[in-house]
This record gives sequence, C-alpha cells and structure tokens, in this order.
Amino acid sequence: MSEAIRILNVVGLMSPGGIETLIMNIYRNIDREKVQFDFLTHKGIDGKFDDEIRKLGGRIYKMPQIRNGNKTYYWKFLEYKKALKAFFKEHPEYHVIHGHMTNTASLYMPIAKKYGNVTCCIAHSHLTQARPGLAGFITDIHKKIPKVATDYFACSEMAAHWIFPDKDIMNGNVKIIKNGVDPKRFYFNKEKRDDIREKFNLQNKIVIGNVARFKTEKNHNFQIDIFDELHKINSDSVLMLVGTGELVDEIKKKVQQKGLEDSVLFLGSRSDVQDLMLAMDVFLLPSLYEGLPVVGIEAQAAGLPVVTSTGVTTETDITGNVVFLDLALGAKAWAKRILEIYGTFERKDMFTYIHENGYDITETAKWIQEFYLKKHFQNI
Repeated sequence: MSEAIRILNVVGLMSPGGIETLIMNIYRNIDREKVQFDFLTHKGIDGKFDDEIRKLGGRIYKMPQIRNGNKTYYWKFLEYKKALKAFFKEHPEYHVIHGHMTNTASLYMPIAKKYGNVTCCIAHSHLTQARPGLAGFITDIHKKIPKVATDYFACSEMAAHWIFPDKDIMNGNVKIIKNGVDPKRFYFNKEKRDDIREKFNLQNKIVIGNVARFKTEKNHNFQIDIFDELHKINSDSVLMLVGTGELVDEIKKKVQQKGLEDSVLFLGSRSDVQDLMLAMDVFLLPSLYEGLPVVGIEAQAAGLPVVTSTGVTTETDITGNVVFLDLALGAKAWAKRILEIYGTFERKDMFTYIHENGYDITETAKWIQEFYLKKHFQNI
C-alpha cells in the first residue's frame, strides 16, 4: 500500500475554536491511510488538540509567534519569513497547503511556492471581516490572496465576498465548504440531559449557553448585559460559558460587579461540549461577526434554539431554529426575546435536518479528501 499524502494546514494554534474544531472534525473522518494532516502553527505554544493530532499520525511544526491576541509583532516579520523559507526548503514532501490564516497568506504562500515543492495553495476564508487591531489592518492591505493562492474556499457566501473578488465567486472559482459536524454526537438524550443538569445543580433552571473563545468578536460583554437583564426578569436562570481566551478575566470581573457570580458558570475549555449542550435550553451567540460558526451548527444538531446577531450569516440557519437579532436593539430586548423562545420552543432530534442540508461531517470529509488527492497527484 502506498504511503498517505501529507497536507500542511497553516493555522494559529490547534486548540478548541470554530476553525480548529472544523479541521479536527475533518481530520477524524478522512481516510488517514490515504491523506494525513500536518500543522504549521503560529503561537509558539502547545495546543489542546496536539496530543490527539499526534495519535492520529499528524506532525506539528511551530513558527515564530508574530501575533498575540490583538497585538501583532510586526518587527518580527523578517524572522518569520526567514523561518518559513527554511521550513519549506527542509520539507519538500508538501505539494498542498491549506491556509486557514488569511492575515499572513500573502507572506507564507509565495514562500511555500518558491522554496518548497508546493503547487496547490488553498486560501480558506472563515470570517466576514478583518479581526481588530493591526492584524486586521494587515489583512485589509494584503488582500492579494487571489494572486498567491491557487484555490479558494469559504465557509459561507458572506465569507467568500469578504476576501475574494466577485468575478471569482460568479465564475464558481470559490468553493463553499460547509462547516460540518457529527450529528450522532449531538443526538438529544433526555436521560443524559437530566444527569448533566443534576451534576451542575441546574434542576428547574433556565440555562442559557455559549461556547466560544473569549475574544472581542464573540461579544462576551454584551452576553453578560443580556443575561443581567434576563436574570432580573427570572432569577431561576444560569449562564453557562464554555471556552478560554484573553478576555476571560475581564468578563469575570464584570460578572462580579453585577453580582452574578452564583449564576454564571465559567467552564473553561472542555472536550464534552456535546454533553453540555444537552443541559442548555437556549444557545446565545451575539457575535459582532462570524463566517459561519461551527458551534451554531452544533447547537442546532443538539436540538437547541439559537439566538444570534445579524452580524452572523443567515446561512447558519439550517433547521429553522435560529433567530437573528440586531445588536442595536439592546440587552433588554434580547433578554425578553430569549425568554419568549424558551417558553414556546419544543426540543426534538435534528439528525435528519443536519444530514439533508449537507452539514454531516462525513460528507464534507469525503469531498475534501478527494480534492486533496486530485490536487496532489496532478501536479507532481
């Protein structure tokens, strides 16, 4: 049997997040005797998924860190480019790279082509606007991705229009890769739900949930404002926050200032998100912007109603259970709408909806595996 081809994924850090969860979902479901994943990371530290990646046969390489949170170490760009040149000279085995980082794609893709054997550079748009700070500014001025990439992916139409020229979208050159999930993992089980709610002492509580990194675009400040208003109306309510990030201490401080410590759960990074979603009643996602949030698909797969912002693409709604609200309505209006939904929503199994709408990860993995194989062999 021939050895598996190796695909190099260019990422920030392989820890739980929307993009990283999608990559891992695909990785777990591809035929790893045919296609293997390796990772070029950019945070200089170990990620939560690293152990699993190595167990699955993947390799992890670290580049010099040029960004931390919203800060970009622009004076390290020369060091970064030097490290990239050395890496691709030393690793001629890579013919296909999958770029999940758009803000520096115009740096690493030309270097990969010039100094390595890379013939396929996939630029994958996961967002609908630039991140805050200098990194976002660099992304905007470096919108040369169509010139340096050979193939264009996007998680949604909105994400495609943000980074790729309209002519390429119109010509079908941009492929929409649906952020698939494993619907079997999120199958609603009332007995398990009751067990989890008992474990966290959530009996007879309204549980509002969110799973996201604590970053500016996830809008945790507004989440606390919404929950504060909701809690004033119904004190038998709990906010369950899953995730870590640079803003977590700031949000914890705000919770204390509002006297909500006993009603807000900070659960950190978890590997049992599917179980925690069983315990939730409404999923809250008031992001400033999103490409197409994997977690929104997961929440729907778990049978949850999702209340999200108009900054999130309407393509997220694949079950009819997503409500889009303008952030300008304010926290009190959001709180009232959430309680209205909670009072009328009937939870049920969503497996068929997820599968029939093309968000079953097995289908996504099958398509992308064949794409990699075709690109690898046609250019060597």
